Amino acid sequence: MNKQKVKIDIVSDINCPWCYVGDYRLKKAMAEAAGNFEFEVGFKPFELNPNIPQEGMNREEYFTRNYGPQIIAQLGAMNKRLTDAGASEGIDFNFDKLTTVNNTFNGHRLIWLAGACGVQQQVAEALFYSYFTEGNNMNDTTLLTSIGIESGIPAERLEGFFEGEEGTEAVLEMEKWAKDSGITGVPAFIINNKYLVSGAQPPEAFHQVFSQLTPAFEELNQPGDSCDVNGSC
Repeated sequence: MNKQKVKIDIVSDINCPWCYVGDYRLKKAMAEAAGNFEFEVGFKPFELNPNIPQEGMNREEYFTRNYGPQIIAQLGAMNKRLTDAGASEGIDFNFDKLTTVNNTFNGHRLIWLAGACGVQQQVAEALFYSYFTEGNNMNDTTLLTSIGIESGIPAERLEGFFEGEEGTEAVLEMEKWAKDSGITGVPAFIINNKYLVSGAQPPEAFHQVFSQLTPAFEELNQPGDSCDVNGSC
């Protein structure tokens, strides 16, 4: 049976815990549908707050400044909800380690480079794990370099990478594309450049989209007479 090819663009930010959950739920849906589809997955950048300073910002200060002081009383419940959601997917959220919200632009540059090296999924998930489970600084370029190498990016491709501008224009263009497409929150999953799944939906939501895709034809493995485009019959 010929599997139908499905292209999925994941628009996400490293700072977004629901993006981490959504990635796992998508992977589950793809594994369940692997008998019928061949998936091509790519990551597109989206900075929830591109104005975060390079040194980062205290997490409570970040939430207060962006959502008002009343949000602080809600953080405990938000963290509990995310911790429970993550645990159901095998994700270990450690919000007690997250004291800082980081600028993620360099992380998105790394994910862009990983795409050119064929290891984008590995790098993106390693960044999520490093931040949400280990509580690391996602704008530490030494750490980002190590994550890239450990995830399969050749070391020579990362020599001087963060000191230069490679990938900067590409990331900015993709961020503009996302906003021009009307995306205002993440995660967002664009399937075959046609269907949009917003938020960390359960696998069933992805299966609903997969069911709407044009089915691939099954080829009968038996020769038969035919005419070709060259006029030969």
